[in-house]
Amino acid sequence: MAQIMDARRPEPTIDRGMELPPLASMLMQSLRSVGYNTAAALADLVDNSIAAEARTVRIALSMVPVPYAALVDDGNGMDEPGLIAAMRYGSRDPRDVRSGSDLGRFGLGLKTASLSQCKRLTVASLRDGRLNIARWDLDECDRRESWWLERPVADELPAEPLYILQQQGKGTAVIWEKLDRTDVAGEQAFLDAADHLALVFHRYLGGEFGNPLSVLLNERSLVLIDPFLEGHSRGQALHAEPIWIDGHAVKVSPFVLPFPSRLKPGDLERAGGRESLKTRHGFYIYRGGRLVVPGGWFRIVPTDDLIRLARIRIDVPVELDRLWKVDIRKTIAEPPPLLRPHLRRIVGGVIDRSRRVYTHKGIPADDTSRIPLWQRVDMRDGGAAWRINKDHPAVRMLLAGAEETQQFSSILKLIEESLPIHDIHIHTSNDQPVAEPPPFDEAELETLARKLKAAFADKPELAARMLENLPITEPFSRDPDAARRILGRL
Repeated sequence: MAQIMDARRPEPTIDRGMELPPLASMLMQSLRSVGYNTAAALADLVDNSIAAEARTVRIALSMVPVPYAALVDDGNGMDEPGLIAAMRYGSRDPRDVRSGSDLGRFGLGLKTASLSQCKRLTVASLRDGRLNIARWDLDECDRRESWWLERPVADELPAEPLYILQQQGKGTAVIWEKLDRTDVAGEQAFLDAADHLALVFHRYLGGEFGNPLSVLLNERSLVLIDPFLEGHSRGQALHAEPIWIDGHAVKVSPFVLPFPSRLKPGDLERAGGRESLKTRHGFYIYRGGRLVVPGGWFRIVPTDDLIRLARIRIDVPVELDRLWKVDIRKTIAEPPPLLRPHLRRIVGGVIDRSRRVYTHKGIPADDTSRIPLWQRVDMRDGGAAWRINKDHPAVRMLLAGAEETQQFSSILKLIEESLPIHDIHIHTSNDQPVAEPPPFDEAELETLARKLKAAFADKPELAARMLENLPITEPFSRDPDAARRILGRL
């Protein structure tokens, strides 16, 4: 019996595994190809500055004596343990709960973003009067075949970033040297990054989350961009609503922009430029107030030219990152399946408004009862044609007074068939300005009204109905108040 019991005892645990750390130089080289461009890399660094409560961020590119780029902020800075932790790959667990102002995610951004553009990354941080410095140099890691974090002294760094830190008394400088992947055949990559940064952080630059953030690129402030043109007299800010997921509110705010020809040059610049109006419609996904996805419809609705003015702002709490599949670069996010039905419902009303702005340009959205000069006629093949409204009072007046009614009708048909619809479509599809016709003044409208009244003097019932409908008849409907004053005088 004893032998049987001994045979049943569990064998001692045998560790059959082994430590297999990645090869430093190979992994670091591989992570350089995550997919950052210069603009996205700089945006990742600005995220860290915002998390450090910085109010001013300076980005500069110097070409002499050797090329280097530096980002210097006036944030809280890091002590020595904090800096060492920040330089560690995977310094934060992406599963950790983060505060709403913490724009980090994977604990990789500082390193992967920077070393995607250069081979030497130095971080100098000033806190409580102490300057702490650490550096990754890929060439040195290659030579040592190890994760060798250098601790250089101040004299080994470019002087200008350290001078700014000393003047501020706190903050962090991120310095890129050995710029082997940044497109610095000059400064074009950094100049192009200005537009990207202005869009990504436009809500911080505008002061929506406290004191405005100031970002200077080679000492020039970024322009203020508002892709929704909030407050514009011809724009439409529709009802915003929260959608609750796992105890957190996802705020969805729809907007419809004005027709492009209604925008002044300053408005176009504030919206991000004319090209932005053509291509950046759709959902704008924000994480902690920082733009992640600038437009696109996520296959929720098919796109067409008439929905270009529709833009929907979605504010995603950082606590829901796992549901949105936010990537390392924070340039990709995908709405979770449980949110899609809500977005589909909301987007329906927004794109209807956008189409209405295009199809009824210059006509108030709530003006559904009017007598137009042109009428749309739907054809059997699904197409449409535009015909002159023969019941319009001015057209009826001309037909009634024409000596050759048939000949005049033929002229109207010629005008209808010669309408350059395709040219108009191409022009408006490219969001090119459409010249506004000079408005009728009140005296001209009154002259036209008197002629209409005189033309139907022998048909008093028709004349009375025509005058009654004057405020909703083109062109009087463009100024209903003037039309009512004219009626009072008539």
